[in-house]
Amino acid sequence: MTEQTPKVLKLKTLSPPSFQLMPFWPDNIEAWFCYAEADFYEHGVIDTRAQFLAVVKALPREFNRYVTPGMFTSDVSDPYEILKRSILKRGDQTDRQRLDQLFNNIDLQHGSATDMLQRMREVIGPRTFDEGLFKQFFLSKLPQQVQAVLVSFQNNALDELAASADRILEITKSTTEVFSVKEKPQATQNDITDLCHTLTRYLSLRTDRKRPRTPRRNISRKRSVSRPRET
Repeated sequence: MTEQTPKVLKLKTLSPPSFQLMPFWPDNIEAWFCYAEADFYEHGVIDTRAQFLAVVKALPREFNRYVTPGMFTSDVSDPYEILKRSILKRGDQTDRQRLDQLFNNIDLQHGSATDMLQRMREVIGPRTFDEGLFKQFFLSKLPQQVQAVLVSFQNNALDELAASADRILEITKSTTEVFSVKEKPQATQNDITDLCHTLTRYLSLRTDRKRPRTPRRNISRKRSVSRPRET
């Protein structure tokens, strides 16, 4: 017990930076840390414990639970990074909840996928979220048949996915209207499924064409000219 006290007091005697960090941004935690680290760099604050104390002072009360007593001991070599990771992990968990609330009333309805993507971006406004998480929410609001086609192209840009979804929706809509008069529901479903497979191959071909091709090496060898036989 007596051995731990000097370790804690040694850190407590360290003063935080003379400047004050900007108010904390709960809705954009990652960006706030980027600005904080820019301030540290500008003022020459390179000591991780001084950075830690500056962040602790800037945190709102509801974030105090991420500051643990162990961070104030000299046994922890980098308390700033530990605190930062803990807070960012919390932010990742709540991003999904916030996006779920923001997009609760947004669906495809009778519009296009491009229009729906625009509405989702307007709802977010200046907030920033993980691009992969945003893409998951967008794809989840598309019909299952469209998702089945686009699942192999999740690495494509969002605008390109939305445009592809619109083409798929237009083709499947026309196909459904034609077969609804002439065929049974099961036959219509089979035709739409076949169409989805065709569209998947089409999108794969378009993606392959966009990839830069490496020039082929000339592997042909010159044939050696045989010498005439001596007589």
